[in-house]
Amino acid sequence: MRNILRGITILAVVLGATASLIPERADAQDKPTLGADDYDQWERLGQASLSPDGLWLAVVVRRVDETSELRVHRTDSDSVVVVAEGARPGFGADGSWLAYAIGVSPDERDRLRERGDPVRNGVGLLNLRTGEMEEIEAMQSFSFSDDGRYLALRRYGSAESESAGADVLVRDLTQGGSMSFGNVSAFAWQEDGSLLAMTVDAEDRVGNGVRLYDPESGRIRSLDADEATYRELTWRENAPDLAVLKTFDDEAYEDTAHVALAWRGLDSGTPAAFTLDPRVPSELPAGTRIVEHRTPVWSDDGATLFLGTQERIPSDVPSDEAGEDGAAADGSGGGEGPGDGDGEEGDGGDGGDAADDADDAAEDEERAGVEIWHSLDVDPVPQQRVREQQLRREHDIGAWDLEADEFLFLGGDHADRVEIAEGGRHVLARDETPYDVDAMFRQQFHDLYAVDARTGRRELVRERIMVGGGSSPGGRYVAWFEGEDYWTHDLTTGETRNVTSALGGTFVDLDRTPTREQMPPFGFVGWLEDDAALLVNDRFDVWEVNPDGSGGRRLTAGTEDSNRHRIVRLDPEADAFRPDEPLYYSTYSEWTKEAGFSRARRGDTPEPLIWEDARFGGLLKAADADVYAFRRERFEDSPDYFVAGPDLDDARQVTATNPFQDDYAWGRTQLVEYENEWGRRLQGALVYPADYEPGREYPMIVNHYELLSQTLHQYQVPDPTQYYNVQIWSQEGYFVFRPDVVYRDRRPGQSNVETLRPAVAAAVATGMIDTERVGLIGHSWGGYQTTFFVTQDDLFAAAVAGAPLTNLMSMYLSFYWNSGGTDARIFEISQGRMQVPWWEDWDSYFNNSPIHHIENLKTPLLIEFGTEDGAVEFNQGVEFYNAARRAGKQLVMLVYEGENHGLAEEPNQRDYQRRILEWFGHYLKGEPAPAWITTGVPFLEQKDGPRKKKVS
Repeated sequence: MRNILRGITILAVVLGATASLIPERADAQDKPTLGADDYDQWERLGQASLSPDGLWLAVVVRRVDETSELRVHRTDSDSVVVVAEGARPGFGADGSWLAYAIGVSPDERDRLRERGDPVRNGVGLLNLRTGEMEEIEAMQSFSFSDDGRYLALRRYGSAESESAGADVLVRDLTQGGSMSFGNVSAFAWQEDGSLLAMTVDAEDRVGNGVRLYDPESGRIRSLDADEATYRELTWRENAPDLAVLKTFDDEAYEDTAHVALAWRGLDSGTPAAFTLDPRVPSELPAGTRIVEHRTPVWSDDGATLFLGTQERIPSDVPSDEAGEDGAAADGSGGGEGPGDGDGEEGDGGDGGDAADDADDAAEDEERAGVEIWHSLDVDPVPQQRVREQQLRREHDIGAWDLEADEFLFLGGDHADRVEIAEGGRHVLARDETPYDVDAMFRQQFHDLYAVDARTGRRELVRERIMVGGGSSPGGRYVAWFEGEDYWTHDLTTGETRNVTSALGGTFVDLDRTPTREQMPPFGFVGWLEDDAALLVNDRFDVWEVNPDGSGGRRLTAGTEDSNRHRIVRLDPEADAFRPDEPLYYSTYSEWTKEAGFSRARRGDTPEPLIWEDARFGGLLKAADADVYAFRRERFEDSPDYFVAGPDLDDARQVTATNPFQDDYAWGRTQLVEYENEWGRRLQGALVYPADYEPGREYPMIVNHYELLSQTLHQYQVPDPTQYYNVQIWSQEGYFVFRPDVVYRDRRPGQSNVETLRPAVAAAVATGMIDTERVGLIGHSWGGYQTTFFVTQDDLFAAAVAGAPLTNLMSMYLSFYWNSGGTDARIFEISQGRMQVPWWEDWDSYFNNSPIHHIENLKTPLLIEFGTEDGAVEFNQGVEFYNAARRAGKQLVMLVYEGENHGLAEEPNQRDYQRRILEWFGHYLKGEPAPAWITTGVPFLEQKDGPRKKKVS
């Protein structure tokens, strides 16, 4: 093995994650490390929610053994309510009640499935004032009214019924009592009110309709009734106005057709009703349908309803053979999309009587299983196949003026994506067609148009946009990112401006910029109220930018110390930030990995509220109180939630996950700093063995991908189904090093080698690692880097590569089967960073392909692949396997039948995790090697088990 420390300059060997560089843990060896039987008890902390008054925090905790529980903590005491298999907690708006789903245990779920019985959840209710609890069995869903006074609960429908209806129970949580409704397929509470709208779907559609229930008065109204299916209930925001779609039969078409119904003023005695029926002469042309997969959208003033439309699909079944319900097969009660009906497939030709006779004769013959792939396909057939439902759902959009009863088509031709601008005064339409050919292998751009929703007038906003094109909350501006800057278009004046070029910030993430045409920004944050300013990120700071191009300012000062600031959105329902309220920032140091939260009003310097050597996140605020909650963790400190006031000081710990951790030995982390071979300053996170003793040398596993030093303080749950589990490796007595890797154009593999060599040298220079017992592991892109490295250098004693790219040339010509897109785009404009096809730069593709250097492989290599890998073609593994066989190299490939890019089946996950430990256990620890490592296992033994030897 070559000398790891050869010719490497180390800036600073180790930076401590705590105050001391190498904290002593003399007691670590006095505690046992984890064994396989210990993993199941470990807990994962879910996303928390606060009650409106801030007195309660609800969070789901899941264990490695797949059991879970809901924990409801009192935030000002140690009181906690625990619900086994509780999930999806939701507080009522008045803070008096908590509702939650109650599932079944994993063992019970398996028993039910084995018997063929349905697995059904219940719903639990907790009165937060009295502590009284109630469980209601077999409830599919629940929803509080906007004021929290009422709760609607929907039971499961009958498995034998063709209708989508089920019973709904509405509980009065303040006065007591309830009301039941039958055959409800969907329901929706009015915003800022207590009206409940329901669609009814009964057997044979008898009694179907739309009902309105007012729980305050007890009044029930029928808004419409018909033998039809009703869907897509839509309330106007903060208004008593409702829209719904109603199906109708038409045997001339295969697809589902709808009438649009709308009501305004449903809180009055005389609401106004409106109907748009495509069968009645109107602005909606014949052969056009209103689609069910575009939810109706109200304009802010309630004057307009935006609807999706499609050209209809004619039926090929003669009307006299269409059956009782017609060939429309509208899927009443089933909710099928277009093209899912019972009508037969068309023949697609019109060749006269002879051809018709031939078609009729072949009607019952099985169709050939052929797909036609053409080199002129803009979207390749595999991509079209994956996007089949999306393609079937493509539609136009139109505006229905309720009072005038007029329908206006919007968006124009080639509108690939349509967005209704806030307020409904404009529609934004994207046209990708001018760039579709280039986008076959390059970046997808689009032209952006603004369409006046009242007149249909279409105005070009900007050509060749890549990122963005959404409207401001007030509906006045459109914003997007282009080149290296943000741009706006004023929909009122028609002016377009570059709004950041003069500010001096760098808004492009250069570490994620493989081509000049693809310049990803650090991110758009949002808007101030009244469209006063847009907020955007650069690498370290947040900027407030005037949308009229008159300037802007930096709200934070993170660049000076390389401390990243990002705004925390505390009100998830707000569409803009209030200018008079302080902004809270999450903060993170690029070089020390300290983190926390800051706060400032606009124009003031952010004040640090928390700044520690830890990882923070999940900042929440109670809706009606100045109570905040946040999550804190370190590698050796299990994640927990804390509550505090607006200053986040004197925070009180509320949760306590994994308290049994103190019974076991545990590792810790430190930061290692280095320069790569072209002088880029970088870092890596070094994880200590759980049984670390000063003075010993340990084996080390290097786990790499791209940037990983930010995981320094990440808590690692020991879970064997996560086969690259750092905590388990630490418990097994390994150092684990996770270095940052960066790249130069057209040198992806070579850049990794030039970065990894000095990174490993810096870790080894700590004196704690045995240079002869270092292994390398990575998955996908990390698998590629692993496979390439061991064909360039014998630095490592063993390596493991999950789903690696091995031949950049053949991979370039394959598909990313999960999406159907070509892999060429990955190389030209994405992670591959190759910029051009291989025939334009043969040397770069050749030099960076592991398979072209197979003759240099000296490191024992374990490769893993799933046969149905939809990200990295399975044949990438096959190529390298056969190349290794021909070249006489030491390689084992694990093939998991039917698995995709990541292993999904638990037996396979556990098998791969075990084999990784055996592989490194043999090559890094000298443990005896099983036969699958040394000689391989014959197929029949793999299938049937070891065969008995004959006794002579």
